[in-house]
Amino acid sequence: MFYNYRMKFFCANINRRPPFRSSLTLGRFATGFATATRRSSLFFLSFFFFSLVFLSCRPQIAIKAGANDSASIFFSTGFSEATARTLQNLTGANPDAALFSKDDILLLLKSAGAINTSAVLPKPNEISASGTISQVADNPLSKTGLLSKNDKSLTLTIGPKQISAFYELLNEDAKSYLDLMMIPALIGEKMDSKEYEDLLSSMYGPTFAQEIVGGKLTIILSSPDGRRTLKETITLGELLTASEEKSWCVKY
Repeated sequence: MFYNYRMKFFCANINRRPPFRSSLTLGRFATGFATATRRSSLFFLSFFFFSLVFLSCRPQIAIKAGANDSASIFFSTGFSEATARTLQNLTGANPDAALFSKDDILLLLKSAGAINTSAVLPKPNEISASGTISQVADNPLSKTGLLSKNDKSLTLTIGPKQISAFYELLNEDAKSYLDLMMIPALIGEKMDSKEYEDLLSSMYGPTFAQEIVGGKLTIILSSPDGRRTLKETITLGELLTASEEKSWCVKY
C-alpha cells in the first residue's frame, strides 16, 4: 500500500513531463529571466538550485553577513560518478560532458539578484559558486523565508515552506523534473528518511538513493567581522522529509 500510492503519484508526474526535445524556453525565475536552453540544461539549472541546500552528497553553504543589509554567499555541491550518470540518463544529457554549466549557474545567480558572482568546476560533477546580495530584505531568498538579516543577527531557515516557495518560482517544465524526486517536504507526504530512501531506491537504484538521503549539508554562518561563526551539519534525509522548519542563526 505504501508503494502503490507513491508509485501512482510518480507515474502521474512522469506523464506530465515535457516531451523529449532538443531545446526549451525557461520561464521567469525569481526576479525574472528567460533563456533558450537544452532540455538537460533546464533540468540541471532547476535541479542545481535545489541541490545547493537539499540534494547532494557533499553540499555546503556559507553565508557571511556584510555591512548594512548585504551578505556574501558561497556554496558548493557535487555528485558521485554513479549518481551523475543517473541524472544524465534521466535527461538524455551527454555522459561525457560536465554535469554542471558554469555559465548557467552564473546566470541563475544574477537573476536572483546577486552581484560579483563567480563559479568554478573543480571536477566535471562538482561546482562551487559565490556572489554578494546587496539588499537581503529585497532579495527573492528573503521573500521565500530562507534568509533573513538585521543589524544583530543572520538567519538561515529551511523547511516545507521554503522548499515549496522555491518550487513555485520555477516554470511548469522545471517543476515537472523536480517532481521526479518525490520530495516528501514538497509534496506534503509524511515519511521518515528510511522510507524516502526506499522510495528513491525503488525508482532510481540504491546508490542514487543512499547518496541523496545519506548526504550531509554543512551550514556556516558568520558575523560581519568574522569573529562569530556557527557551523552545523545536517543529513539531507532530515531536510527532505522535514514537516517543520529548521533554523540556524549567528548573533553578533
